[in-house]
Amino acid sequence: MTALLSSPSVRELHYPQDSVVVLAGIPGAGKSTLLRRLFPAGSGAVRVLDSEPIRNRWKPVLRNLPYAAWRPLLHLTYYAQVLRALRSKGPLVIHDCATKPLARHLIGQAAKLAGRPVHLVMLDVPADIARHGQHARQRVVRTASMQTHAHRWPVLRELAVTDPGRVVPGATSAVILTRDQADRLARITFS
Repeated sequence: MTALLSSPSVRELHYPQDSVVVLAGIPGAGKSTLLRRLFPAGSGAVRVLDSEPIRNRWKPVLRNLPYAAWRPLLHLTYYAQVLRALRSKGPLVIHDCATKPLARHLIGQAAKLAGRPVHLVMLDVPADIARHGQHARQRVVRTASMQTHAHRWPVLRELAVTDPGRVVPGATSAVILTRDQADRLARITFS
């Protein structure tokens, strides 16, 4: 089953209790902002995973090193956290750009092994708007890396419309939101 959101009136997305929702979008699309708005810290039973809190904890200690030097360790730590969380029970929302095939397959296969359904929520934001988002948060992705993300995104978006399982293995649905639609989304619920 796939869904393409085009109605500005959709205010809530609803998933089964033990679902894994992968919130995807290119860097700067607004994933972390949406997560902070929908799931404020300590707001309930939904577990939300985002690498930003890890980065913020490490930054004061590692600020003298270039981010490129410790980025691999950050990613390794984050995906280890994701794998642990996938083995637990209850609703889980995972922040992931989805443009990295290895990460998508890792999430999909681990969810399958845990017997958890996977759903995609994709923030479809043009690269130039995402670039503005990066500057606003003062964390700008290297030009070559951003070009790779932006080049892969349209292919992933089209795959999600026809077969979400080709984006993240095992994904059974995909909702694609523009920035305006994401701004109007009031909640993601699980029951």
